[in-house]
Amino acid sequence: MHMKVIINTAVLAGLLVTATAGATARVLPFSYPNETLPEGATEIEAITDVNPLRVPVDALDPTAGNLWEPELVIQTELEYGLTDRFELGFYQVFKSEPQPGGEGALQFDGLKWRLRTRLAEPGQWPVDIGLYFELETMHDELSLEGKLNLQRRLGRALLLSNLWVEEEFDRPYDTKAHGRQARFIVNPTAGLAYQVTPSFRPGVEFWARGQLVASGATDQERENSRVHYFVGPTTHVNMGRLWWTLGFYIDANSVHRPEPGDAWGPFWVRTMLGLDL
Repeated sequence: MHMKVIINTAVLAGLLVTATAGATARVLPFSYPNETLPEGATEIEAITDVNPLRVPVDALDPTAGNLWEPELVIQTELEYGLTDRFELGFYQVFKSEPQPGGEGALQFDGLKWRLRTRLAEPGQWPVDIGLYFELETMHDELSLEGKLNLQRRLGRALLLSNLWVEEEFDRPYDTKAHGRQARFIVNPTAGLAYQVTPSFRPGVEFWARGQLVASGATDQERENSRVHYFVGPTTHVNMGRLWWTLGFYIDANSVHRPEPGDAWGPFWVRTMLGLDL
């Protein structure tokens, strides 16, 4: 009886190892790991961001007050291992902008195309280094993005940091009167995940996003454009071919209730679900 239990346990462990061998699970929602998919492997990820904002109850009646309405960004990413060190990614992006009265329609926002690579095998260097390049072709914006991905393992702890910058161009094909405005965005991340069990890793993560030099004609526009800092707990559950990651972040700039027109809520939630195909 004991031998049967041992054999069954060994078989189950083997299946789990086989199931996760091709996956590159995101143990932190905003920070990419160093590992890339093996050649020919495919993975799909569903990513949802929730940013709670405020909108007027009635756009024609300022005395009616405001209510909460989340901004939602839903992305589906398909990843493919071009080689053991080069990974392709393709995103479809949908977005729901809060509207007065609490309505919000989910609309197609654009496509993203990216290439990710690592410079050595994990653990071969004191710090694992990877590179990430992305082109965003959104409905009203063209963006070029680059990341330097850093990783270090210390026993059960995994340290990750993505040094992330973007150059965004508003409506690049319109006239200068209506578009072609360029913005340089910084979006660094850093975090730690701890392996409690092979399938469970809690952690903490920091990320920031915005312009180093705020821009805009009004105080609200300048506040929206400047760098905002977020930090909070994360959790990661790996179930073999399927994994789930969740992060809850507080806006460290301010936790006040946002006003209509503000681009950042008091907190941010990102949930990710990945499946190794």
